Amino acid sequence: MACAKQSAKDYITNARVHLVGELRSLSVILENLYQQGVLTDEEVRQIKAEKDDYDRTRAILDSVSRKGEAACYKLLRTIYLTRTLERPAPLFKNIHEASTEAKRFDLHHWISCFPFKEDTEMGPNYIQEPRSCH
Repeated sequence: MACAKQSAKDYITNARVHLVGELRSLSVILENLYQQGVLTDEEVRQIKAEKDDYDRTRAILDSVSRKGEAACYKLLRTIYLTRTLERPAPLFKNIHEASTEAKRFDLHHWISCFPFKEDTEMGPNYIQEPRSCH
């Protein structure tokens, strides 16, 4: 899957199927991306008009990916700071299979290892707790 040496855009592309299933609190993500100037009013309206959270998540990922590396970085940083990524329950028959799959697709671990720079654009409305990479 992903490694911390990938660009933010490559990570979003490679982890797309997992992000679609694991992103939560899409309104928080949308508001943060709008405040940072990543998404416009019209894009936010179009995303909110999607029929369900899966389609809204896909629309967010598509819009951000089209805007390039800086926008993708801001999305990953927003996910990291707002903790809007949910770890789904494993659907495996045995513990060994589940642990192998979890290691391969652990989005929490990868995002926590992403080399986020200090960013003065992040305002006081963002959750900014330091987290170590386990």
